[in-house]
Amino acid sequence: MPVIVNKQLQLEKTKDYRLSIQADLNGFSFLVADDLRHELLYLYKSDFNWQREHFDIFIRHTDSLLSSVPLLTKEFSKVTLLYDTIKYTLIPKQLYTKGEELIQLSKLHKIDDLEEIDIAEIPGKDIVILYAVNSTFLNLLKKIQPKYSILPKIYPPLAHLMTFYDYNKIFFSYNKGELHLIIYEGTSLIFCNSFPAAYFNTALYFLFLSLKQTQFNPEQTTLFVSGSIPSTDILQLTKYFSKIKYFRNPVMPLGSPENEMKYSALTFDI
Repeated sequence: MPVIVNKQLQLEKTKDYRLSIQADLNGFSFLVADDLRHELLYLYKSDFNWQREHFDIFIRHTDSLLSSVPLLTKEFSKVTLLYDTIKYTLIPKQLYTKGEELIQLSKLHKIDDLEEIDIAEIPGKDIVILYAVNSTFLNLLKKIQPKYSILPKIYPPLAHLMTFYDYNKIFFSYNKGELHLIIYEGTSLIFCNSFPAAYFNTALYFLFLSLKQTQFNPEQTTLFVSGSIPSTDILQLTKYFSKIKYFRNPVMPLGSPENEMKYSALTFDI
C-alpha cells in the first residue's frame, strides 16, 4: 500500500531524487527521497511478504508489482537496492582476494545455483562484505532500472551506527525467526553475525551471548531495535537495557515505530 508523504511529488523531477528499494521478509518496499532537502517524498509498502522457502511466490508478486507502479520506471539520480540475506560474511580487506568470493562464502553458506555473490566495503573500515543475492530477482529489477547498486540490508547499520554518539551500541534486528546482531564500541566494529531464532527468547539468548563475549554492560549499552518486534517483546528488552532506541535516520525520520523498525534502512543515502 502506498503512503504519500509529500503530495507535491513532481514526477518530472525524479532525476533530482533518490530511489531506494528494499526486498526483505516484510515484502517489497521503496522510498523516494530528496536528499538535498533531507525530505521524504514517498514510501510504498507491499501487501505481500517473503518466505525464504517460497521465494518463487515472492518473485511472482514482485514481477506483478513492478509492472503496475509507473513511478518505479522513472529516471532517478540514484537507485539502490537493499537485499535481505543471511548469507554474508565480513572479511578484513587485506585477506580478501578478488575472484575467490564463491570459495570464501561457500565455507559458511550453501550458495544456490540462482544466487550470485556481490561485494561491498564499509566506509572508513578495511572490511569487505561478501553476500549472496538471488539473480532472478535482480533480473526483474534490471528490466525497469538498468542502473542500480546492490547492498545487503545490514549495510546501513554497519555504515552508520558508528556515527551515532552512543558509545556501546548494539543493532538488534529480529524478523520472522531470523536475527542480525551488529556491535560497535565507539567507532570500532567488534561483532556482526546472523542467527536462526524461531522464538524471541532464542534471539535473547544470542543477544546475551554476544554481550558476554564483548563484556558489555547492558546498563551502559544502547540497543537499537529493528525488524518486526511486538511491543510486548520490546517491553521485555527494557528489563535488561536502560537505553532502547529505534534505528532511525536523524535527518529523515519516518514517524511511527512500525515504520522506523521496518523501513528506516531505506532513508539513508548510501
